[in-house]
Amino acid sequence: MNNKFNAPMMILVAAIALAGVGCGNNKMAVAESTAVVVDSNNSGTGTIPTSPDGSGTNTGGTTTSYSNEGTFTPVSITELNNYIGTRPVNDPKNFKLKIQLSDVGNGRYAGTVSMSYTDTGVTYTGSFTAGSGKNASYSGLKDNNTLEAEYNRFFTSGGKTVFTGFFQDQWGGVVLVVDNVISQGDAQGGTIVTGSLYYKNFAQSYATQSPYRKCWFIYDGPYNCRSGSVINKSAVIPNDGYRKLGTFSGISRAAAFQ
Repeated sequence: MNNKFNAPMMILVAAIALAGVGCGNNKMAVAESTAVVVDSNNSGTGTIPTSPDGSGTNTGGTTTSYSNEGTFTPVSITELNNYIGTRPVNDPKNFKLKIQLSDVGNGRYAGTVSMSYTDTGVTYTGSFTAGSGKNASYSGLKDNNTLEAEYNRFFTSGGKTVFTGFFQDQWGGVVLVVDNVISQGDAQGGTIVTGSLYYKNFAQSYATQSPYRKCWFIYDGPYNCRSGSVINKSAVIPNDGYRKLGTFSGISRAAAFQ
């Protein structure tokens, strides 16, 4: 795991360990001026920026810069609390989503998806990862020598270029969905991406997590975060118990997917 906690979270970690509860904690992302909205049909996307990758001048004459960090709009406060699982939020704002991925071969992307938000003056950050290496080979285990990021790739769905991929922290798995790749028409062929984040918290359990496999390679039990639609690329929205956390926008594809 990355260092996702600051000092105020240490007591919370201890509480989780004592209770044996696997659940999402502080993980998120959106600008302070962006209102939290309810997306009842589970299909909303963020606002589509009109400037190209990097810095550019919009119609108002101001300069806008796009990078691998963008805005995130939670589906609702209720869903956010369900995702965090360990404490209710008070006045969350300044949500951000950051994508740091690299092609590790054959169009598969490994790296980190980070979410942060500020609540009553404290910033909470959660980081989810997919490693750049391959699964270790052990007798009796499936998916030996398979890329850990095997299912993290772009594909075509409904005539559009989209992306789905798994990432994990110690409390659960998330699926990053890019449902729109927007060309800005600049000379460098810049594009931005918009999409959604889905989550699946681990079930309460006293069992130990596997040190050999990420949750998308675990086929049953409390630490299984598999989704057939992500694995088979049969749909953009993950199935098998995933819930939509929110939408993101304004992220440079070139900066996020290297």
